[in-house]
Amino acid sequence: MEIGLGCMRLSTDPDRDEERALATLRAAREAGVRLFDTAAAYGRNAREHHGERLLARAFGAGLGELEVVTKAGMARPKGGWRPDGRRKTILADAEASRRALGVEALDLLLLHAPDPRVPFATSVRALATLLERGVAEAVGLSNVRLDQLEEARAIVPIDCVQVALSPFDEDAVRGGVVERCFELGIRVLAHSPLGGPKRRGVLARHEDLASLAGAHGVTAETIALAWLAGLHPSLVPLPGARRPETARLAGAAATLALRDDERALLDALFPIGELVRTRRAERRATRPRSEREVVLFVGMPAAGKTEAARHEGGLRLSRDERGGTLKDLARAMEAELEDGARKVVMDATYPTRAQRNRVLEAAWRQGARVRAVWFDTPLAQAQLNAVDRMLAKAGRVLDPDALKKAGRADPTMIPPAAQLRFARTFEPPREDEGFDGIERRAFERRPRPDHREAGLVIDAALLEEAEDEAGWLSRLAERTPRTALLVTAWWPDLGAAERGAREGALAHRIARLGAELAVCPHAAGPPRCWCRPPLPGLVLPWMRRERIAPEKLTLVGGGLAPLADALGALSLPRLR
Repeated sequence: MEIGLGCMRLSTDPDRDEERALATLRAAREAGVRLFDTAAAYGRNAREHHGERLLARAFGAGLGELEVVTKAGMARPKGGWRPDGRRKTILADAEASRRALGVEALDLLLLHAPDPRVPFATSVRALATLLERGVAEAVGLSNVRLDQLEEARAIVPIDCVQVALSPFDEDAVRGGVVERCFELGIRVLAHSPLGGPKRRGVLARHEDLASLAGAHGVTAETIALAWLAGLHPSLVPLPGARRPETARLAGAAATLALRDDERALLDALFPIGELVRTRRAERRATRPRSEREVVLFVGMPAAGKTEAARHEGGLRLSRDERGGTLKDLARAMEAELEDGARKVVMDATYPTRAQRNRVLEAAWRQGARVRAVWFDTPLAQAQLNAVDRMLAKAGRVLDPDALKKAGRADPTMIPPAAQLRFARTFEPPREDEGFDGIERRAFERRPRPDHREAGLVIDAALLEEAEDEAGWLSRLAERTPRTALLVTAWWPDLGAAERGAREGALAHRIARLGAELAVCPHAAGPPRCWCRPPLPGLVLPWMRRERIAPEKLTLVGGGLAPLADALGALSLPRLR
């Protein structure tokens, strides 16, 4: 049974104390700790490599007797944390880590976290290069999903995976990555094994844990660490420490022997115990089966799930209507099954394996079968649905502040970020999760019979770039005498006064065409509004008012091409 030491806060805390940090590291080694976890980014900035230099200073030549796990690929903009999975960053981080530690080769180098802006395979291939060059003796991953582990293993041997895992954090286990690691003999390092700073003190206030701690003459945290470390031989908790006495407690947990009845008590208190000890297939196979059914809807917000739920039959449970979390919804489903419900439809998003596993496990406990219905709606189509729904409910496209307020009363009124977040975290449902069946429904937009008119949308930038604007407008008027016209504009770099003047001048110039002008007034940055091109918030309200048929619509301007594709309209880079 092994327990390591997480060294992050020795380097990142604002009030870090160098001498106390050195004493903490040495106390951990004296208590039997042999694995120390750090990272290139542990410091006040990504260039400092403070955590690695601290370990080199604490142990000197004795560092070779220990195992140091470090990580590459994380930036620290203004003290924050942002993955940087570019090849050049990972290679540079690793070389700098080797110098900071004073070693010829790193014991174990992990990718700190996947970077959504960089293909995951690119980051993993950088690890493979470092392994081939001898910069690292072994490589691994941190904060990854099951599909990412599988993708990485096809590129390079993975020695270790680090995830958040504690009595309170079950996602890595429910998501399948921990079980797969154990099957493959890959070590799992559990960071934040006591729940992190936000959970500080919770374990100590737990009556049963306090009783066990008193019986063994240790702290509740030591009991929890010993229990976690004993769940599987390949599981290594990494508690953090800022003081020598805390480090000694971590070391003591590795030698603490819990009785079987004490472990059973802790398993009953924290579901993660059974989840780690038993395989998913075993838990499913040992449950009684019946003809009762749970239908689990999977799809991004505004994918069309709610309308489908009305035709599915059975008892519908929706977080939009009930509030709470997906975890709460799973509890409600289990209660309904206990009360005799024959069919329950779970109408929510469920983007990840971990979130879906809560439903599966609860259904299995009640002997119910689980069928997944995956609404494979493209992001651009879901964006159209979201704006259409807003128009139906609010009569207009809401600005960010109004949308935030409306969302408190009606969770279906969503900002663009809700769908982008789903797309970023989505894991397609797979049979190995334990579903009895998976139905994949492709999205199909039904035509609106009352929308028959022709329309033309023009990016204002084309007007502003035209050498002969007057002639351009004149030719446009001649070519489109009976076509509804819309000019769209977004000037993110302009202030309010300058934008207003520009808007007024443009409106005056296009007035002779009978065209409508629609302007997004919002700044650049992550999209908070629905009106920023190519999002549909400027064009769709106009289409609904004018009853424009998509097949009779032309959007002119390269920036409008994605919206044209989503609508099924014609896209032109400029007017011919």
